[in-house]
Amino acid sequence: MHLPNERIHRELRSEQGGAWFVLANKGEETAVLIKAPTPTLKALLSGSALGFIFGSKDGYLCCGVRIYDVPEAAILLCSVQRHDDEHTALRKIALNGFTPVFLYNEMDVCVAWSDGKLLPHESKALSEFVTIPQGFYVGQFTAQASSVLDSFCSATDPTLPNLDTPDIKTIEISVEHGPWTSNTVHFVGEHDAHSIILDDKDEGSILEKAAWASLESVFSHNLHKSPQVHYGETHRELTDVIASYQYGTFLIEAKDLSVFAAGTTRTQVRRALGVQKQIKTAIGQLVGASKKAKRGEKVTDLNGNILQLVLDKPFHCIVLVSDLLLDGDWDEIVALLCDAMIETRDFFQVLDLSELINLLKGSSGKAELLDYNLMERQKAFVEHRSVHIRCNFIRPENTL
Repeated sequence: MHLPNERIHRELRSEQGGAWFVLANKGEETAVLIKAPTPTLKALLSGSALGFIFGSKDGYLCCGVRIYDVPEAAILLCSVQRHDDEHTALRKIALNGFTPVFLYNEMDVCVAWSDGKLLPHESKALSEFVTIPQGFYVGQFTAQASSVLDSFCSATDPTLPNLDTPDIKTIEISVEHGPWTSNTVHFVGEHDAHSIILDDKDEGSILEKAAWASLESVFSHNLHKSPQVHYGETHRELTDVIASYQYGTFLIEAKDLSVFAAGTTRTQVRRALGVQKQIKTAIGQLVGASKKAKRGEKVTDLNGNILQLVLDKPFHCIVLVSDLLLDGDWDEIVALLCDAMIETRDFFQVLDLSELINLLKGSSGKAELLDYNLMERQKAFVEHRSVHIRCNFIRPENTL
C-alpha cells in the first residue's frame, strides 16, 4: 500500500485518470501510481501488457503509461511532469530498473499492486533519455507545456490523426511485473458495510458496492443497497441502490462491463454493443421500479424497515455503467431514455462510475447540489441528444 503525499493526493482526486512517478519512504524508494477506469485495471489483472512512455521537447518531460486493454485501442494516460521530486524518482527508477506499481480506481483508492521490472537494455535507454545537462522543466502548467503535451499525444497515440509528424523525442519501455495483489477496501456506512476487491469474479457486485460507497457521504441516513418492493407476502429487489433526501429520490441500476468472464480480446465496437445491451435492460428495469414506487407499493430495506421516498417530485433514474464507451451508434439509447422520461415523467441518465464521482465531488457532498447538477446535466442531454456528457467543475487554482 502506498500513501501519496498531499500534492499527489490532490492530483489523484482532481484527475479522472493518470500516472505518477514518485518517491516513497522519505525518498529512499520509488513508486508508480496509475489511476484508471476499473475495467482497465481488471484488464491488467487479466494479463494485458503495460508500458511506460515518455516524451521530451524544449526541456519539458511528458510521462505516462500505456495499457493494452483493447486490442486496437490501448489506453494512454499521460501528463507533463513538473516537479523536481518526480524527476528524481524517474531517474531512480531508470537506474534501479524496478519499482512497485500501485493501481487506483475512480474512487481514488488503491485497489491492487505489483512489482514492476524493466529489462536491462531498456533501463539503460530510459536512464539516458531522462538525463539532460540543463535538467527538465519545473513549474506551473504553462501554455507551452500544454502544446508539448499535445505533440506527445499526437506522436504516441495511433488512434489520433497524425497529418504532421510532431517534433518530439519519445521512448516506450515495456514493464514486466509479478502477480497482482488485490487489496480489500472496506467501506462502512450508517446502515451497512461493504468490501470491494478488484479481482472479485462477481463483477456486477463490485460496481453496485462502489456506487453505494460513493454516495454514502451524501446520503448516509437514506442510502440503501438492494431495496425490496413487496407484493403481499412476496418481495423482490426494486433496484440496485436507492438514495433520498427531503427534495428527491435517486434510483440507480448498475451494469458492469465484464472483463474476467469475457476476456480482453473483444474489439472496442463489440464492447460498446455489450454495454448498450446492458443499458437497454437497465432502462426497462428503472421504468418498472419507478412505476412500482409511485403506485405506493411498500419499499423496505433488507431488514424490512419501510423507506420513505419523495413521490411528489421526479425521480433521478440513473443507469450506472463501469465505462461509457465512445464507439458505436448510440441513437437508440438516446431514444429509449427520452421515451422513459415521457412515460414516467422522471429524469433518466446514463453515467459511468467516473462521471458519478465527478458529480459528487462537484456537489461538495450536498444532496441539493447533486440534485441540481443532475438536472443541469439532463438539460445538456436533451439539448445535445448525447449520452457522452462530461461535467467540468471549475476548481480553485490553488487546489493543484
